[in-house]
Amino acid sequence: MEEGLWMSMDEKERRKPKITPKRTTTLQKLAYVVRPFVLYMLVKTAAMFVLAIALPALPITGAAVWVENNAHQLSAVVNGVASLIAAGFLLNDFLIEASTDGEIDIDKSILGQFAGFLKTAFVGKKTARKMTGLALCALLGITASLALNIWFELLSGVLSGAGNPVLDSEKYQNVEAIQYSVPVWLGIVLYGIVAPAVEEMVFRGVIFSRIKKFYSLPRAVVCSALLFGVFHANLPQFLYGTAMGVLMALCYEYSACFAAPVLMHMAANIFVFMMSQTAAWTTFQAGPMWGVLSAALAAGVFWGLRKVFCDCG
Repeated sequence: MEEGLWMSMDEKERRKPKITPKRTTTLQKLAYVVRPFVLYMLVKTAAMFVLAIALPALPITGAAVWVENNAHQLSAVVNGVASLIAAGFLLNDFLIEASTDGEIDIDKSILGQFAGFLKTAFVGKKTARKMTGLALCALLGITASLALNIWFELLSGVLSGAGNPVLDSEKYQNVEAIQYSVPVWLGIVLYGIVAPAVEEMVFRGVIFSRIKKFYSLPRAVVCSALLFGVFHANLPQFLYGTAMGVLMALCYEYSACFAAPVLMHMAANIFVFMMSQTAAWTTFQAGPMWGVLSAALAAGVFWGLRKVFCDCG
């Protein structure tokens, strides 16, 4: 009887379906990582196209002339609005991928879940250590952006003097003209709040988190930063964006808190925008001494925030 029982069990084992673990191909990984970026860019481009057509066509006397006379400022606003529209299409992906230190009610709508995230999980538990680390992230944004801008200006001057103005292209000049054409208050809203929030959601919240599922941390940091640089579509901002992207991804990784890269990004953008409005900016760009000092300060701040978040040297 016992032998028959064991034979029966063996028979059952033989009849069980063989399950082979599903292997994710490189192409599937690439599609999983890049899809949010492609979706964001497609929706943003479509939104900008629609807005660019709709605004001059408004049934208001003189609308077309007003749009033409304020083309740069409107371009900045349209870019910001289109970014927000495109980000809305990635809210669900973001809520799935984002590192959280709080609770989100999954029974609510996507907007309700996002509101809950902002309320409870954006910063998470507010300990003294975490708040110190977040303050250091903001300071890193200021010091790193200062150092990078100074060195890029110095390098641009050297290359231009050698007859190779590669870092001072016409496309970059057009971007600068649009960015700095807006009033200070609008610049703070667009570049200090909207752009950092949206771009961090896309590049750190979704893309960096997805790459990290399949590859090592260094590869995830570098690849997400490179994609962030490519997103800016001109060489100076590619180099700047890639460098800052590395630091923001590391802030996110060390803190496990989405507020960290957002605060760093906001601080960097607001600092550069405000400094560009003052004559003091040319003083900082006068020589390499400021570049060395700001780079050393940024390195010290980075060491400090790493020690705060990781408790490692």
